[in-house]
Amino acid sequence: MEKSEKICQNKNARKGYSKEIFVLVAALLTGFIVRMLSYSSVTAKGGISFSGYDDFYHMRRIIYTVSNFPHPLNFDSYINYPYGFEIGWPPLFDILGALLAKVLGGGQPDLHTIEFAGALLPVLLGTLTIIPLYIAATSVFDRKTGLLGAFVFAVLPAHLYISRFGAVDHHVAEALLSTAAYACFVFALKLASKKDLSLSSLKNISSEKEIIKSLALAAASGLFLALLIFTWVGAPIFVSFIVLYAFIQTTIDLKAGKRSDYLFICSIACIFATLLFTIPLSAGSIRPGLEMSAVYISWFQVFYVLSMLVGTFLLWGLSLYISRKDLDWKLYPGILILVFGAGILSLRVFSPESYSFVIQGLRFFMGKGEYIGTISEALPLFLNLHGGLTLSPVLGSFGLCFFAALTAFFLLSLEWKGEKSKPEGVFFFLWTIFFAYLALSQRRFSYLFAVNVAILTSYILWVLLDSLNFGTEIRKLVNSGQNAGKSASSALQNGKETKSKAKAKLKTKNIPVSKNTPGPDYFKIVSSLVLIGLVFVPCILMGAAFAKSAGSVDPGWQDSLKWLETSSPETSYFLQPSETPEYGVLSWWDYGNWIVYISKRPAVSNNFQTGIADSALFFTTDSEKEAKAVVEKLKVKYVITDTLMSGGKFGSIVELAGKDIGDYFEFKTVNGNKGIQTVATPKNKFMNTEVYKLQELDGANLGNLRLVHESAVNDTNKGSYKNNTVKVFEYVQGARLSGTASPNQHVTATLELSSNTGRKFEYKNRAVADEKGSFEITVPYSTENTGIGVTATSAYSISSGENVTATGLQVKETDIQNGNTIKIGTSGSN
Repeated sequence: MEKSEKICQNKNARKGYSKEIFVLVAALLTGFIVRMLSYSSVTAKGGISFSGYDDFYHMRRIIYTVSNFPHPLNFDSYINYPYGFEIGWPPLFDILGALLAKVLGGGQPDLHTIEFAGALLPVLLGTLTIIPLYIAATSVFDRKTGLLGAFVFAVLPAHLYISRFGAVDHHVAEALLSTAAYACFVFALKLASKKDLSLSSLKNISSEKEIIKSLALAAASGLFLALLIFTWVGAPIFVSFIVLYAFIQTTIDLKAGKRSDYLFICSIACIFATLLFTIPLSAGSIRPGLEMSAVYISWFQVFYVLSMLVGTFLLWGLSLYISRKDLDWKLYPGILILVFGAGILSLRVFSPESYSFVIQGLRFFMGKGEYIGTISEALPLFLNLHGGLTLSPVLGSFGLCFFAALTAFFLLSLEWKGEKSKPEGVFFFLWTIFFAYLALSQRRFSYLFAVNVAILTSYILWVLLDSLNFGTEIRKLVNSGQNAGKSASSALQNGKETKSKAKAKLKTKNIPVSKNTPGPDYFKIVSSLVLIGLVFVPCILMGAAFAKSAGSVDPGWQDSLKWLETSSPETSYFLQPSETPEYGVLSWWDYGNWIVYISKRPAVSNNFQTGIADSALFFTTDSEKEAKAVVEKLKVKYVITDTLMSGGKFGSIVELAGKDIGDYFEFKTVNGNKGIQTVATPKNKFMNTEVYKLQELDGANLGNLRLVHESAVNDTNKGSYKNNTVKVFEYVQGARLSGTASPNQHVTATLELSSNTGRKFEYKNRAVADEKGSFEITVPYSTENTGIGVTATSAYSISSGENVTATGLQVKETDIQNGNTIKIGTSGSN
């Protein structure tokens, strides 16, 4: 009997596992399909249209790595032109992209295959994140919470946004590796605490499978943390969290009179494995010398992990001392806080550079780093650009799941209070607080918090569904349907039987009769489905919206950058950017990666915030001499502006130039139809800036920059680029028109032009005659048809005061390129 019972139990267990695997695979398939919804919009134009800004530079690195596998691009002369820039991004994500491209392309992938692999990689990594999420949720709660959490996460917009097809950014790898590291650690912790793992129990490790499993999981956690360090420069803080948790959990254990050996064995195994894997992974990327840099892969990461390992041993030793001496548990946190403070102070005295890295890192995670205030994705979760409260980012990232997770968090804080807390529960609790803080301080970290939100949403959803007996009611509904079907089938096969005989027959087959068995409670079923719908429907709708908006490069920019690629002189070293190319392109840093990838031209300023000081100075100065000095210093040949640079982005440009926006605009608060609003009125200083003259006046009053291409007005895009026009200007020496007029009189050169879109505009530049009546005006346009897209429709005319003094003035392209001087008379035609 016992044997048969065990066999029966094993069969049931296998059945249960098979069902769980089936459901988990269904969740993975759902996640993959939802992330591939953007495929049609990303590939709508025949190629791959990437979105965002960093995506383009990741693709540049992936293309380079394919050709130089497995070596990534570490120095790029095409950014921070003309100086070049050493890339701070750790390379794992780009190496994975290159590897996938090689697999898909049979070792020799073409450009389309490489771009497809780059677009597909985030989908694969995002879908795989569901597995460690399930492990974490199962370790902390139970399997049903893990399975439902997997489905919630599969459609959660916060993570979907960074893992959809075409979103080529390393954030998706951060989410996968951090979740995998913490899932393995929490599972190891659970097994170790159950077995009461201690140093003495390690002597019998060969016979204890659970102990081996726990240590293996802790080591796996360390491997994932090492891979995370090789993916993102901010990753060391995830190692610090393990130490912080060990400190808090030990304090809880000491207060309860428990030993913490299980905790420290797991923590040391994890951090030691991190150290062992970090050294070889980083060795190939570390630059010569004993460099300590937090912004590059260097010895800093190795020593940082080593310090965390030493710190963990210190925590363990102090806890053992306090426990054996039976001292007050409060001494433990008190002593360690003093030691930590002394350590930071010592670091400041003996290693100012390392201290600076730590402080800068803390400021970054607090949203206080340099330039962060000008980056929209780095804004706090509940604040808009103007500092006002908003729920849009929360609802857009999590739907109603954020509020469901918040409810679950407070419910668990009551449920796990005091002695009811378990180590894995405390870890998950602190993990949630950690990632919630990151998301609240900078909304871009919502993709990390999405894991915790999904698990908490699943937990609270099961609490509500269980209170409605959802599982029981669904089984009743299924059984009633099956019974009805069987009854109908039986009646058809035995049409001559009476109703009473049919009922008797059903009873002998152990099929419940509806008369004696209560039917399903449809109110509870409908209520449960409504709850499920409130979680999933908003997420699915937002996911579909993300899919439609994929490929966010503004058509105007796409057009202008493609023109630049085909119509400007080609620059050298694009695929092997170790040497300085011939010239650079100046625009605002937001567009730098687009310029490099789409136009294949060097950018002065890009999304690494390179060249910002010079770019900001150029666009905000009202001195043509100062602007010209910037252009010549940086060997700039083309300048690109758009409507946003002279509009919504101008405030950021001014801020990063170290100037006051109040010098350029007068702000007034008015009470209008839309309530209280702030109205900005431009001052003369704004209208004299280089960006205003270029974008709004087509380069009027500038002698060395000429419009060579403009995009059509974009009135179809509903996003931030609606009504955006992109303009490309070429820097030239300019022809010098010299002549004489009355002393101190204003002299103006005028030329009528037609742009590549057919728009007619007028170019004017002015000068003031000196005391002898001599003047010189530099002009950038020739009157010849050069085929550059913008052509002259008249000859130059010169006016002095209100009188036209010269007309029909022809200027050759050679005069413009060589800076020739053309002498003109004071009256008549030339």
